[in-house]
Amino acid sequence: MDLTKLTAYEIIEHRPLPDLKSEGALLRHKKSGARVLLISNDDENKVFNIGFRTPTTNSTGVPHIMEHTVLCGSEKFPTKDPFVELVKGSLNTFLNAITYPEKTIYPVASCNDTDFQNLMSVYMDAVFHPNIYKHQEIFKQEGWHYELESEDAPITINGVVYNEMKGVYASPDATIDSTMNRLLFPDNCYRFQSGGDPEHITELTYENYIANYKRFYHPSNAYIILDGDMEIDAVLAKIGNVLSEYDRLDIDSKIPIQKPVRPEECICSYEIGSNEEAEHKMILAGGWVYGRFDELEKDIACSVLAELLCSSNESPLKRAILEKGLAEDVEFGKIDGIQQSYLKLVIRNTSEEKKEEVWDTIYTTLKTLASQGIDHKRLESILSRMEFNIREKESGSFPEGVMYAIQMLESCLYGGDPAQNLCYNQVFSSIRNKIEKGYFEQLIKEVLLENPHYARISLQPSKTLGEEKRIREREQLQTIKEQWSEEERQKVVGEFQHLREVQGTPDSSEQLAALPMLSLSDISEEVEEVSQVVTEVEGNQVLLQRLETEGITHITYYFSLEDQTLEELSKISFLRMLLGQAETKHYRALELQAELEGRLGRFR
Repeated sequence: MDLTKLTAYEIIEHRPLPDLKSEGALLRHKKSGARVLLISNDDENKVFNIGFRTPTTNSTGVPHIMEHTVLCGSEKFPTKDPFVELVKGSLNTFLNAITYPEKTIYPVASCNDTDFQNLMSVYMDAVFHPNIYKHQEIFKQEGWHYELESEDAPITINGVVYNEMKGVYASPDATIDSTMNRLLFPDNCYRFQSGGDPEHITELTYENYIANYKRFYHPSNAYIILDGDMEIDAVLAKIGNVLSEYDRLDIDSKIPIQKPVRPEECICSYEIGSNEEAEHKMILAGGWVYGRFDELEKDIACSVLAELLCSSNESPLKRAILEKGLAEDVEFGKIDGIQQSYLKLVIRNTSEEKKEEVWDTIYTTLKTLASQGIDHKRLESILSRMEFNIREKESGSFPEGVMYAIQMLESCLYGGDPAQNLCYNQVFSSIRNKIEKGYFEQLIKEVLLENPHYARISLQPSKTLGEEKRIREREQLQTIKEQWSEEERQKVVGEFQHLREVQGTPDSSEQLAALPMLSLSDISEEVEEVSQVVTEVEGNQVLLQRLETEGITHITYYFSLEDQTLEELSKISFLRMLLGQAETKHYRALELQAELEGRLGRFR
C-alpha cells in the first residue's frame, strides 16, 4: 500500500497487521480533520464505513432517529428511501446503519468495484447532505408525530423509532439494561438510552434534533474505515472531494470515565400478561464494571470467566442456584464495546422470599471458587474455543471488514490504538500462561467479590403495569389536546394530513434516475472456481477443498438417512440435540464439553 502520493492526507501511522494478513494505516484529512483508517488486504469484499461519536445527554433517542433520517434522501440522491431503490441495482453484500450507546455507524460492502463506489457516494452524501433541513416530514415520520384525523377525533402518537422502541421496552431485558446503565454510569452518556425511551422520545423537538446533527455530523468528528482489495488512491480521492468542502472544527464529543459507584438496590417492575402467574417471576440482576476499553486481556479473561461460571446447568455458579431450587435460570455475560465494560448476571424466575438466599449462594460459591480453585482444564477448553472463533472470523451476516470496523471503533473512539482489538494472538498466549498461577481465582476476587463499582436490581412482575402505562399515555394526550387552541388543533390535523400525502406520493422519475445503478457491463461474467480434489479414504469418497482457513481444518461427515421412517427421523433429530451435551460412557457432561472445546473449535 503506497501512501506517499496522498497530499490531501497526513499519515499518522502505517504498520503491518500480521494477525489479519493485512497492512493498516491511520490517516487524517488535512483540511477537514476527518480520520481515515485503512486495512489493505486481498479480500474482494470491499467495505466502507463512516461513523460518528454521538454521545447523548437525554433519552429522547436523537442518535437513533438521526440514523434513520439521514438515510431518507439527500442533496444528490433525493428519493425518499434511496436504499430501498438502490438495492434493485446493486450487488451489495452489506447495507445498513447501526446506533450504539455513543456512536452511530453507516457501513456498506460489495465485491464489485463500481457498486462499491456507488454505495460509498450515496452514503457520503446521505450523512453530509441529508434532506432533513428541507423536509421536516422526515423527522416526523422516522421520529415521532401526533396523529389527529379531525378536531374531535382521539389523538395518538406514531413514528418509526417511537414504535420500534415501544416494542423494545415491552421486554424485561430492556428494563434491566437501561436501569443497569443508569445505576452504573450516573455521570456520563451511558446512563441514557441512545435508542430512545418511548416516555421521553416525544420530548425531542425538531430544533434540538437539527442542533444535534450540526454538532456531531461533521468530518472532524468522523471515522472513515476502508477494508479490502481496492484502488486506494481513487477511493481516497473520491472521499477527499467530499471532505474538502469542510474546514476542521474542534468538536468536543469525548466521554468522561465513570468513577466507581455502588448505588442502593433498585426495585422496579416489568409487565406480564393478565392471565400469567406472578408467583416466582421475580428477576434479579447484578452488574460489575470490570475495566476500560484498553484492557484487552482482562476483557477476554472476563468472557472466559462468565462462560465458566454459567454457560450450562453443570457450570458451578448456575448449578449452585438450580440445585437449591432458588431460580429457574441463571445467565452471565458481559456488556462490552463501550468505554467501560461490565459483567451482567441475571437470575430469572425467583421470589422475594428467596432473594437473599440467592445472593448469599452466589457470593458463597464465588468465595469458594476463589479460595479453593477453578477447574483449570475447563478454563483451557473455553479459552481454546474462543481463540478458534476469533481465528475462524465467524461474523454471521456481517462481512469481516464490517466487524473489523466495529472492533477498531471500540478502541480508537476513546483515543486508543485502532488495531488493539484486531491482534489477539499474544493476548491468548499470555492468559494461557497465567491459568496455573491463580489468575482467574484472583479475577473473581477483583471483579466480583471486592469490586467497588457494582449495582443490583430487583425486577417485580406486574399484571397491571402495561395497562397503567396505556391509561397514563391516553390521559396525557387528552390533556395536551385540551390545552390546544382551536387553531392549534387545526394545525395538527393539517400537518398529519400533509404527512400522509407526502408518504403516499411516489418518487419522480428524475429523482429515481439520480441513483447510481449497475449495468450488465459492470458485472464480470467470470465465475470463481473452488479447487476440489476427489479422493478415497478407507472405501469412502472424500471431497478435499483447498482454501485459506487460517490454519484450521474443517471436516464434515455425512450420513444417509434415506431408509429411516418418520418416527425414526424424529428420534434421530432428538439424538442430534443430545450429542455433545449428555454424558457418555467415558465422560461426564461437563468433562465431555471440556474435551470437545479443548480439542475442537466447533462440534455440531
